[in-house]
Amino acid sequence: MRDETIQIQWYYQGKPDYNFGPGATLAERGLVWLAMAVGIGLYAYFYFQAAYPWQHWQYALGAFFGLDVVGGVVAFSLNSNKRFYHGPAMKDDSVVTRCLKQHPLFAAIHIHPMLVGFLYPGGQSIAGVGWYLALLASTVLVSATPLYLRRPLAMLLVLLSLLANYGISPVPGFEWLMPGLFLKIVYGHTVREEPYRPLA
Repeated sequence: MRDETIQIQWYYQGKPDYNFGPGATLAERGLVWLAMAVGIGLYAYFYFQAAYPWQHWQYALGAFFGLDVVGGVVAFSLNSNKRFYHGPAMKDDSVVTRCLKQHPLFAAIHIHPMLVGFLYPGGQSIAGVGWYLALLASTVLVSATPLYLRRPLAMLLVLLSLLANYGISPVPGFEWLMPGLFLKIVYGHTVREEPYRPLA
């Protein structure tokens, strides 16, 4: 059934917004803020329960990862971000904007798995580097795949990241991290989808 209250809109106006995408509606922003609160809240719960033998700064860093990745899974599913990162390049796009629209470069700044592997009890530096390289390779693979296959391939890679947690013991407290990063970057940031917008 066709929904007459929405349209597909590829062009955006206004200043770059790397978190929500230019022109994000209040509802879109609200969903992201809710997801970010969930990510922070998880580590606040861990902190007050003294769930892990971590230092204060480790809980704080975990909360940042929760904010960034849990919020990012929702943020990069927004139509406003699909429009911003996959729409036509604008003549006044800055160097930073053009770089962040390159999916492998965007993935490369997400060094979260290496930090967790190096900085937390139970972490393995080799596993952290391996996960990081897997994230980069998956992003490159999806980017190089024909458009009509990108979404199913990305979902397969997300599923494989979930299953890999059975074979690669995740750091306690970060069991969700790699599937979350794959959802945020390999699927959310890398897969081009139609950016819908309400008519009113």
